[in-house]
Amino acid sequence: MTVRPLPRSRLDALVPSLVTGQALVALVPATGDLKWAAGAAWDVARAAALSNRRIALVDLWLEQPMLHETVGLTPTEGIVDAFEYDVSLTKAAHEIDRVFFIAAGTVTAHAGDLFANPRWKKLHGGFRVEDALLLLYLSAGALARLSAVPDGLIVLSPDGYEPESSIGQGITAVMERGVPLLGVVRDRWTPAAAPVPDRRAVAPPPGRISASVPRPPYKLSRPVVVAATLAAGAAGSWALLARGAEQRRAPVPAPTAVAPVRARPVAAAPAPPRVDSLAWTVQLAAYARLDKALALADRLAADGVTPFVTPIALDDRRGSTVWYRVLAGAFPTRDSAVAARTGLWKHGLAARGQGDVLRAPYSLSLSDRAPTVRTLRAHGIPAVPWGTGSRLLAGAFETPEQASLFEARLKRAGVQATLVTRIKTTP
Repeated sequence: MTVRPLPRSRLDALVPSLVTGQALVALVPATGDLKWAAGAAWDVARAAALSNRRIALVDLWLEQPMLHETVGLTPTEGIVDAFEYDVSLTKAAHEIDRVFFIAAGTVTAHAGDLFANPRWKKLHGGFRVEDALLLLYLSAGALARLSAVPDGLIVLSPDGYEPESSIGQGITAVMERGVPLLGVVRDRWTPAAAPVPDRRAVAPPPGRISASVPRPPYKLSRPVVVAATLAAGAAGSWALLARGAEQRRAPVPAPTAVAPVRARPVAAAPAPPRVDSLAWTVQLAAYARLDKALALADRLAADGVTPFVTPIALDDRRGSTVWYRVLAGAFPTRDSAVAARTGLWKHGLAARGQGDVLRAPYSLSLSDRAPTVRTLRAHGIPAVPWGTGSRLLAGAFETPEQASLFEARLKRAGVQATLVTRIKTTP
């Protein structure tokens, strides 16, 4: 069998025509170098986007997800959250180099059920109706369990693969389902002639993005996602919503323009790590009126959940609009925050699928001379008791800059406050 080689340096010229007419293509690593394979998968996706079609890349390597690391994204909600927790893919999608990327998401013990879910067939049909392309990064074994049959298969291996190997046999089994092998992404057209040179001199380092499809020199942040149907169609009502604007990080940190439903994280130097740091929280809502935010916070507090009502400035052409975000709880890990969100759903404190898991480690610690919670609230300053003493915290912020609006309000009220990271104990 003759396999078409797809050198990484030529993907921009080869891939667009190769995937023309395809709606679902599987990207299957056939190498132990998963960093290399992840970089090659991104090269394929970027090259496919040159055809001006909508391209979505989904990380289904659930045992060791790595695609988000290749482009510098932090762990985020992804495909597992969409299938198991009904989280909207609008919230999970990131637009990077014209590719809509969906990470693996939360750790799951039901990977087999996810691959066998009939939604893949509906999604496949929706992408075909929209003339879009869905790229799935997964193992040959996972592909064999996928409910949908892809239109094509691209193997990722720097030196090609042997059909007699265990991975090669898995790929052959997939092809026997009627999936055509479109080609093998590799470092070169053909194997190097003898004598074999030092591999380090000819092969890219793991995760390298090819020169033909360059990786931007900056770390991309999560875009503010605007709902726009990418794949609905007659094949099913489960649509992928993913359209956003790519955002570059400013060279000097500045106050961030934050959307009312989910804020755009801005890089900032983290506080020194603490073993009992409680950096994660769940954003349930954002309101233009403080009284509505406080009403939801009261319902959370009555059920034993610590609410953080946080004013955020949203800059627009009319000036600056303030939204009040309602954040539930403080958790040491993302997984514990996801579990807490499930508890909120079960107790009816939030609709199923509602709630964004955020890393917002900063809060304002009020001085010992601060008024009581009731007095502060009467002045429009929501605060919550924290720790074993009379300490009060106000707000939960993703970056120090984000706290500037709340800090200014406290100063006008004559209350001194210090920006801290939340911990279980009082320092």
